[in-house]
Amino acid sequence: MPQMQESMRQADIPLKPTLPQHVSTAAASAIASTDPLNSLTEDQISQLVDYYIDYIHDKPHSLFHTPTLRRDVAQGSIDKTLLCAILGLVARFSPENDIRALGPRLASQAQHVLQSNLGAMSLESTQSWILLGNIVSADCDYACESLFFGIATRTAHIIGLAKPIPNETAISAETRLRTWLSLYMIDRWSSAGLGTPRQMSDRPASQGLPRMEFLFHGMQPEQEPWPVEPSGAGLWAHMITLVEIFGPIQDLNRLLATGTVDEAFIVSAVSSLSGRLDDWERQLPIDVRLNASNLELHQSRGQARTFVALHLGYYHYGSLLYFQYLDASASALPYAAIYAERCREHASAFSDLLRTSYDKGCEAMYNIVAHMAVVSSSVLIHTLLLGDEAQIDPAKARLESNFKILMRLRQWWPSVDSTTQKLFSFQKACLRSADNHTHKIDRWMVKFLLEHGNAIGDKTVETEFDTPSPYGGAGDSPQAQQIMARDRLTRQALSELRASSVYAAQTFSAM
Repeated sequence: MPQMQESMRQADIPLKPTLPQHVSTAAASAIASTDPLNSLTEDQISQLVDYYIDYIHDKPHSLFHTPTLRRDVAQGSIDKTLLCAILGLVARFSPENDIRALGPRLASQAQHVLQSNLGAMSLESTQSWILLGNIVSADCDYACESLFFGIATRTAHIIGLAKPIPNETAISAETRLRTWLSLYMIDRWSSAGLGTPRQMSDRPASQGLPRMEFLFHGMQPEQEPWPVEPSGAGLWAHMITLVEIFGPIQDLNRLLATGTVDEAFIVSAVSSLSGRLDDWERQLPIDVRLNASNLELHQSRGQARTFVALHLGYYHYGSLLYFQYLDASASALPYAAIYAERCREHASAFSDLLRTSYDKGCEAMYNIVAHMAVVSSSVLIHTLLLGDEAQIDPAKARLESNFKILMRLRQWWPSVDSTTQKLFSFQKACLRSADNHTHKIDRWMVKFLLEHGNAIGDKTVETEFDTPSPYGGAGDSPQAQQIMARDRLTRQALSELRASSVYAAQTFSAM
């Protein structure tokens, strides 16, 4: 999408919410006797549920039929542990200090009840574990995130979440399918985040996919059957077919880092995955393709943030697939220049769409957006260092836009601090010697690109510079002088971002 020119839209949101922290079982037990739900009015609970539906639901996961969720909350019939998990996740978005401060107690209450009743397995407990996984990951407790998601996945297998139930209502069947497929997506992301094996096998082709969101969420509770026969897949269906390509892209990058993959394999694997990404985009229905009119269409349906999340994922996966071609060591591979340009295009398009989402009031606000923005920024840094002159100013503007949004995300998600620090570690590795292989896929780079749950530290000389410089060390050559000039430009741009980060941190901590 074209880059937006107007200034960043400032949402009416708090600058420094008090965010949930992971609490031990003993500590949770100590506070469990006082029900934190009693501290909230019905209107406050309803408002928090609206935040969840608007900002989170149908983006990193899709767990509910929203009219049924709202009805159950209003009637007081919702599972209380599930409600605590929902509110514990989204209390951070409240403009009221007291409600934001209640978030940790709500999350701890849910965690305490779930851990005390591990044998009580149900759809509601599965959904609650997923929500708790999101809460602890926001505080960088990625080990617990993986554990909670693992419990949710195993619970779903045990209760047969993916199996049809005779005479089940359309809403119930769709809700269970969406929860199961949310776990499928979570498994691809969470395993990448810690570099652990995936728990769920590939999705069988015979398995159904979610239907259109505006039809599903437009149905009233207990309505049966579907109001019209759905003729197409929903946005979440396209998310699932897209994330099926993410697993092989991860696997390819991990293989590249071993240094044992021959050229023929690389050429074949990239060609195959590139074709799959192209086919996925080409086969999108007309009303799901990324353009301004479709963004308005999905905004009118209340699904603009989901529409944005779908295409942000596409651009992120493409950046990961083509990232290896940014490095000079891949320049001899077939189509290297084309693939390198595709990487830059994906990263730039990601930045433009992310900016547009904030300008148009459909902000991408879920946690993992920060990691994707950092990967996009790393490609933009390459453009600053080595791109054409005409690409420099747009790359710098996009890098600044990414960073502004990272600072916005930091208001809600503490993990953005460590995510942003990874970008500065990447900066340090690149600027240590800009004429070397700054973007080579090695073990350190795989951690940077994929393992958002693992710290990366500084890049060592052994892993950073284990191939000769493509510039031959001629310090007074025109090419070397150009690199040095770009080096200074990049240092200046990223120093400004680092200064902004320090200023933002001081400002938020003082509030």
